[in-house]
Amino acid sequence: MYEDPKSKISQLEKVLDSRENKVFRKAKRHELHDQNIVVNQDWDDNEFRVGEEIFSSPEKPQGLSFPMKILIGSAIFFILALGIAAFKFLGGGNMVSGDNIDVTVKAPISVTGGEILPFEIEIRNNNNTTLSGVDMGITFPTGSRQADNISLPANRIQEYIGNISPGQVVKKNLAVVLFGSENEKKDISISLEYRITGSNSLFNKNKIVSVLISSAPVNIVVTGPQEVNTNQTVNYKVEVTSNSPTIIKDLLLKADYPFGFSFINSVPNYYSKNNLWLIGDLEPGAKRTIMISGILNGQEGEERSFDFSLGAQSASDSQAIGVEFTSYLAAITIRRPFVSADIYFNGNDVDEYVIGSGEKIETVIRWQNNLPYEVSDVSITAKITGNDVNKASIQVEGGFYRSIDNTIIFNKNTNSVFANLSPGQTGESKFSLSSFSSNSVTGSILSNPTINLEISVKGRRVDFQGGQENVLFSDTRKIKITSDPKLYAKALYSIGPFQNTGPIPPKAEQKTTYTVTWTVTNPLNNLSNARVSAVLPTYVEWLSSVSPDRERVDYNEDTGQVIWTIGNISAGAGIVSPAKEVSFRISFLPSVSQIGISPDLIGAATLTAKDNFTLVEVSNNFQGLNTRLTSDPNFDPNDDIVLQ
Repeated sequence: MYEDPKSKISQLEKVLDSRENKVFRKAKRHELHDQNIVVNQDWDDNEFRVGEEIFSSPEKPQGLSFPMKILIGSAIFFILALGIAAFKFLGGGNMVSGDNIDVTVKAPISVTGGEILPFEIEIRNNNNTTLSGVDMGITFPTGSRQADNISLPANRIQEYIGNISPGQVVKKNLAVVLFGSENEKKDISISLEYRITGSNSLFNKNKIVSVLISSAPVNIVVTGPQEVNTNQTVNYKVEVTSNSPTIIKDLLLKADYPFGFSFINSVPNYYSKNNLWLIGDLEPGAKRTIMISGILNGQEGEERSFDFSLGAQSASDSQAIGVEFTSYLAAITIRRPFVSADIYFNGNDVDEYVIGSGEKIETVIRWQNNLPYEVSDVSITAKITGNDVNKASIQVEGGFYRSIDNTIIFNKNTNSVFANLSPGQTGESKFSLSSFSSNSVTGSILSNPTINLEISVKGRRVDFQGGQENVLFSDTRKIKITSDPKLYAKALYSIGPFQNTGPIPPKAEQKTTYTVTWTVTNPLNNLSNARVSAVLPTYVEWLSSVSPDRERVDYNEDTGQVIWTIGNISAGAGIVSPAKEVSFRISFLPSVSQIGISPDLIGAATLTAKDNFTLVEVSNNFQGLNTRLTSDPNFDPNDDIVLQ
């Protein structure tokens, strides 16, 4: 089919003249000719010029903003710089690494406690630069001692080494004595401080060396019972032996007692608080022995433990262990006795009973068979010891007193009931005794007078297999005798330390002076806080004269009370040493209402004091004094009657 070319051209012109092709429409208006066309070279990325016309180019995709490009560049630079610095410090250049400093310690891995531990410290610088100002510190564990003087503690050592060149090795030889418990690990801490050239920073390198205490420097062995009857005496033997090749200084033994234990005594005597013993210095191989006694109370089947620890005395606290070397735990089980016995003094069940001098004591032993089986051949003995037993006073009911050894015996020979005791059977055995009276003490004194009773019960029982075994119960009791001080008083006129005046016999409304003398004797224990007091009647005047003047005598005008403060009075005062005595002067002004009588000059005097042995208060009284001067050798009958 034929198509007219003009129609195609017309169509093309329509397209070129459309709004969507405006650029091409404008361009079309320029016709080609020989005229020079100038094209501007100065344009941006979004438009261009042709002649006088400006054309826009199609939009290009947008890239990263300029600030973002700066940020990314900075990050890349920082990472590169950090990597270079790390490389320089750790592996290259003249930088230092702590991993390239070797601290080697040559020392035994274990040592006996108290033995000298020699060791060598080797410092090697494997860096490519010098360590400058190297300072080494060594810290020893608690309980360490100086090797050249074991009595002194090994304190921290600080030693300045100086510079260590690349590849250089520095060696230091040291020694110390370590103390501690067996199998205890002891740490020695080593620290290095150093600097590097061009830096003010201080760097550190640390090293810990552990040494095992293979055996304790001292050994402790405790010997004692594994079972005990309640309220029975237990004895422990503690042996301390040195394993150290050198002297061990200032050893201290401590005992922690269980609940229900009452300490009695120890040999040697304790250092403090009845559970500390100062062993002191112990030579190599030397041994010390301590004996401890006490009474343990508890319930059937209870297990108790005695904990003994041994170590060096603390430098800051003399009553504490600074470094413990070894310890020992002694276990004991409380059993109910097969046959028990309770002791009563005048109805009192106490471990210690206090009586006055010469006082009688009624003693009762209440026994019981605690087994569900019969006990035969029972015997009860009470052995009496002490320094104030009056043998003549001992009386026994249903038993026998054997005076040759001061033992009271109850058995089937003295009472048939002891041949066989039925299960749960109870009974009583009685005796009485007394101490000597202080009036019988002449020319000598008794120091802390005491009566001791040791009670024991023996017998036999049939066991489950039909065999027989001995049973035993024992107990102790103590009786303390308290002091019995005496107070004496007398009124004088013609004799004494003062010159008295006035009429004798006294006359109404005329003054007569008298001397009052108080005397105190003390035959037994030392006394403290002693004083004597009495009251003057309203018609008697205190004259403030005291002899000897060193004695303290005070007068209270409001109450009329005279008080002599004595203080301490030694045992034996008035017997083997002078008695305590004081005199003072008073004035009596009789009234006409007292004519024909013998008026009182001073009221009854009272002595009070504390017995330092029995820890009880003691006292004594003396009657008041009147004008009848029975102690004055120049006193005549009727010289006491007040006259007109």
